[in-house]
Amino acid sequence: MFSPDFMHSIGIHALFFFVGIGQDLLITYYYQMIVKEYPWRSAMFSTVVTLVNILVLYQILSGLEEQILSVIFVYALGNGVGTYFIINKHVVKKILFGVK
Repeated sequence: MFSPDFMHSIGIHALFFFVGIGQDLLITYYYQMIVKEYPWRSAMFSTVVTLVNILVLYQILSGLEEQILSVIFVYALGNGVGTYFIINKHVVKKILFGVK
């Protein structure tokens, strides 16, 4: 039905979308640790956020030459969705778990 190349492309885009969501969640919690003045947690999150940023950028720039713009767009969209989830976490919890 679909070619293997097409399915691989969809998989790469989905992966970067979900990585974008996860990265935004990490960054938001990192900022929360800074605001709450937790030095060890802030340092730990800073390290993880930096590693994720560099690994994602490396993957985008080194291995995806033919579809780089669409992957960057999907990754940015994932970051936007992650921001939406964090800001509206009470709405998301209510929809997913029925929690008030």
